[in-house]
Amino acid sequence: MGAYPCKKRLSSQDGSPMEMAALGRPFQVGMLYDCRTDSLIPDVTLWDLENLKKDLNIKPQKNTQVNIITLDSLDEKTSILNMTDPLKASFLCGLIEVDGAAKYLNDTKSSKRQSRVTLHYSTTTRMEQLSKSHLGNQNVVYPEVFEQKSATHVVTGVLYGAQAFFVFEQWNSKVEEIRDNKEKLETLIKKYFSEDGKRDLKMTDADKETADHLNFTFYGDFLLDHNPTSFQDAMQIYNNLPKHIDKVNKLAVPVQVWLYPLKHLNAQAAQLVQKISVTLMFKSQEVLEELDEHIMRCNDIMKDSVVNNFPIIRKNADECKSMLNQYKYIFRKELASVLTNFRGGNASEEELANILKKKEESPFKKCVITGWLDKSEKEITMLRSFFNRIKEMKLDMVINDLDTLIYNTSIKNIVCLTFTSLHVCQPYMSEIKRYLQAPSRKSSYHLSEPSEELIIENFRQHYQRFIEFAEINQSSKTTTFFVHSIPDVEYLGATIYLYKCGRLINHNFQLPSKPETLVVDSQTEDSVTLMFRPLKCDLEGYRVEYKRLEDEEWKTISTTDKSVKFTITKLRPASTYQLRHRAVCEVGVSQASDTIEVRTLPLKKPTGRHAIKDKCKEINGGKLRLYLLPLKSQFINTVKKIETCSFGNRTSIMVLGATGSGKSTLIDAMVNYILGVQWEDDFRFKLIHEETSRSQAESQTSAVTAYEMNYQDCFKVPYSFTIIDTPGFGDTRGIDQDKQITEQIREYFSSPQGVQHINAVCFVVQASQARLTHTQKYIFESILSIFGKDIINNILVLITFADGQRPPVLDAITESNIPFPKDEKGSPLFFKFNNSALFVNHDETNSSDDLMVDKMFWDMGAKSMERFFKALEKMDAKSLALTKEVLEERRRLETVVEGLQPQISNALSKREEIRQTRDILNKHITDIESNKDYEYEVEETETIRESIAGTGKFITNCQKCSFTCHYPCSLPNDVDKIKCSAMKDGVCTICPGKCEWNIHSNQQYRFIFETKRVKKTHDERKKIYEQAQGELMTTEQQYKRLQHELETLINLNKKRFKEVEDCIKRINEIALRPNPLSSPEYIELLIQTEEQEAKPGRMERVKSLREMKEKAILIAKLNEELSPSNQDQDERKKDSGNNSGWFSTCQGAEGKASVKKKSQKRKSSETTCPQNIKVTKQNL
Repeated sequence: MGAYPCKKRLSSQDGSPMEMAALGRPFQVGMLYDCRTDSLIPDVTLWDLENLKKDLNIKPQKNTQVNIITLDSLDEKTSILNMTDPLKASFLCGLIEVDGAAKYLNDTKSSKRQSRVTLHYSTTTRMEQLSKSHLGNQNVVYPEVFEQKSATHVVTGVLYGAQAFFVFEQWNSKVEEIRDNKEKLETLIKKYFSEDGKRDLKMTDADKETADHLNFTFYGDFLLDHNPTSFQDAMQIYNNLPKHIDKVNKLAVPVQVWLYPLKHLNAQAAQLVQKISVTLMFKSQEVLEELDEHIMRCNDIMKDSVVNNFPIIRKNADECKSMLNQYKYIFRKELASVLTNFRGGNASEEELANILKKKEESPFKKCVITGWLDKSEKEITMLRSFFNRIKEMKLDMVINDLDTLIYNTSIKNIVCLTFTSLHVCQPYMSEIKRYLQAPSRKSSYHLSEPSEELIIENFRQHYQRFIEFAEINQSSKTTTFFVHSIPDVEYLGATIYLYKCGRLINHNFQLPSKPETLVVDSQTEDSVTLMFRPLKCDLEGYRVEYKRLEDEEWKTISTTDKSVKFTITKLRPASTYQLRHRAVCEVGVSQASDTIEVRTLPLKKPTGRHAIKDKCKEINGGKLRLYLLPLKSQFINTVKKIETCSFGNRTSIMVLGATGSGKSTLIDAMVNYILGVQWEDDFRFKLIHEETSRSQAESQTSAVTAYEMNYQDCFKVPYSFTIIDTPGFGDTRGIDQDKQITEQIREYFSSPQGVQHINAVCFVVQASQARLTHTQKYIFESILSIFGKDIINNILVLITFADGQRPPVLDAITESNIPFPKDEKGSPLFFKFNNSALFVNHDETNSSDDLMVDKMFWDMGAKSMERFFKALEKMDAKSLALTKEVLEERRRLETVVEGLQPQISNALSKREEIRQTRDILNKHITDIESNKDYEYEVEETETIRESIAGTGKFITNCQKCSFTCHYPCSLPNDVDKIKCSAMKDGVCTICPGKCEWNIHSNQQYRFIFETKRVKKTHDERKKIYEQAQGELMTTEQQYKRLQHELETLINLNKKRFKEVEDCIKRINEIALRPNPLSSPEYIELLIQTEEQEAKPGRMERVKSLREMKEKAILIAKLNEELSPSNQDQDERKKDSGNNSGWFSTCQGAEGKASVKKKSQKRKSSETTCPQNIKVTKQNL
């Protein structure tokens, strides 16, 4: 593609025509033209039009050129349109109004971030010109034109054709992209636009994507059917241009004209006296291009996204752009006036030079405007870097919406980064306005703005510190961070405003900067003393952060003043710590200082409690550290959960109480007292640290545990010590759990590893129990029933949750007639404790009042412990032999009764069967004598299996007798059944066959007895007996057979009755209290209490109580019969001569009378027993 050919411009000095671009103006041959103003003279002609047409030569002149323009300068545009320097000067001054394709001259870029490439299409069609013969004076018809001097030239030739400009633009987000994108755009245009118009319109996907981001503008000398907007539209128009121009040849417009000077026709004609110098014209062009560039920069400022947050910048840029356009208009107007007069000889070049000089003395001086724009762009650059930092750090802050924050009552503090110098251009803008109102006056404005370096330095300093502070404190619920701009000449660049409760209280709030590194002044085994380096800001103190080198979590301590020294205490000896600190002000904390490392001194052979602490495991990370003593555990019985834990030769105490009475905490308090822990120590010891998910309604202790503490030099008591901790009685799991606890205690006392002597049985109760409920009394009685009578003087009442007053529970214990040992005043021997301060933090975070109260309770607890342990020294140790016997006798009694229940039920069923058979035989005596058969109903006892799978309980079943001998049993393994409570000397004392122990086993079911009615015939019964006897049987023989079966059952149970008698007698002799569960009436009260309170698990507990009541009724009846009155003894002697022993059977009338008499006597003494069985004194 070649450049558009510049035709040879002929000088008018030799009489040749002057060539000039038409620029869309309506030139015709013969028209007059004034070169002084570069304007056509309408309605005035020099020649007769008819004659002119005769001498007009018209010939075709076809030529087409295509150019790609990559520059957007005015020189490039005027060159491509073949404009002369004078014509360019007229255009610059605004003397020419261009049209058609020439409007391209007015199209300037609106932004410096635009990439622009223009495609220029030019074609010519014909040439019209006058012949030389027509130029003679003889053809002049209107000579007055010369006299009027309104024109300087006449049009003698016109070249017709058409031009089009295809302007493609692309917006670039970065200035660096302009050059690369322009090259890509040029390549794209060359690819799809050719001079012959034969390129393929089908675009690749990549080119289409590029083209979709382009803006397109069309300037042409002809009208189009529609306004094109896209790259594809441009290709379509370009390819159709040749056809379009050929079709409408008449629509071709003047593109170039030739002007002939009138002075060569008549010396009186007006003429172009002088031409403006190229230098002045270039300087004028330079001013206008400079103003256009300033306007582009204003546009770029207004389009920047950062400006959205600061409207004042956009407003200033918009005002500046407006005033630049105003000044551009004024400048062109002055320039046009001087240029016209100069060309006519009425002005000199000096006047034009004065206009340029005046501009340099005005506020529109290039260096002033450029400086102002440079400053605005630098402000935007700084603001952009600020917002990029906010975005990177994901900070949440409000921008330029101060009213919303001020009126928000939930916001206490507003820390505001205020940009104060975005408004320093105001004086300059005011000066521009004044100048435009009176351009003739001399401007007195001088650029005297504050130091740009100072503004930038303050800006960077404040915004950096603000961002760091906001990042650290953005989670604050009382402080909000805000950014806005307000003019403030006192603080250049930026400052920090502080608002409190909606009021501005500080215009220059000094945020604390990153403190200098801490200085270590001294260190000990458990402390480090630090020195702070003061900061120049509004400080309230410092926050010191520290951690051991191997830890991850930082601990913090805040200073209460601005002291330069601070000591961190309670550190670990010989440990390396990392330390740093932050400055604290009223709205937050500063960035952390650099971290230093310091090592505490090694501990000099720790003694006492500190030596013990070093051997312990820390079990919490709080400020008050808890240490678990390193116990050596030895399980005495893994099934029944009995455990011995020794620490470190022995006063022994057993601690018992209800669930929730505070036993575990009291034991921990005893241990801390023994080990000499003081209130000021930052640690405490724990013996009991069970990981459990139990509720507070269940005992937190799960095993009978003996804590053996061998004497150490640091002990506050002069002896070794054993504390036997027990699970709490009376929790929500009911009496089954209490029975399990009793069995655990029995097993512990029976074990060789258990204690053999005990100094005190400590009964733990809560101070607030003013009255004992049935359940609470049951707990007291249950605990006391465990021990022998010799323990009575070794029972101590330990009262927890006590204050300085007399505990109400003492009166409740006295009223309940529970046999506790009494002091000289008649009150139960007791000791009061309050352990609420045992595990309380006592650091600076607690108020002084709270610390005083906690210290008081600690001292009270220490004094109580001192009295308690002194009392223990005076108490003699008691053997546990009697207590062991009580526990063993109770277990034996329970096992015998458990096995006796089904036996008695079976005997009573057999007795009832005999009675029913007797009545039926008497009723059918006639049928029997006549050997007639008859049918009757009787009750029979049947043995069935009941599953215990899933209950977690074990059992001892006799496989030979199909009989449950012991349930529940604590022994799961069959090889251990010789140790079962039902066994004695290797033989079972419960099953009917008195079988060997090794045919007993643990199974998933138990044997129970059920009674049901069955129909039988006389002949069937008789045959059964005869088959068993081996001979024919009479009716009397059948009676004797039934009587024999009953006597066999009675003889089987005589030994068990003797065992029961012996157990009950011995328990009454040696036990401190009877078992509360041996009284049916007492158990009924417990059942009623459970049903009234309706606590969770009530149904299971009531079921267990009802089963226990059935056993209690049986034991009560056995006890009554085994300890009869004198009258009853006489009756028993009388009855002992009877062969039946328990049950009498009679025949004939005498027998009937005897049965009737005994039946009446039986009715008078019947008592309801388990499983709806009736037991009478006589029967027993």
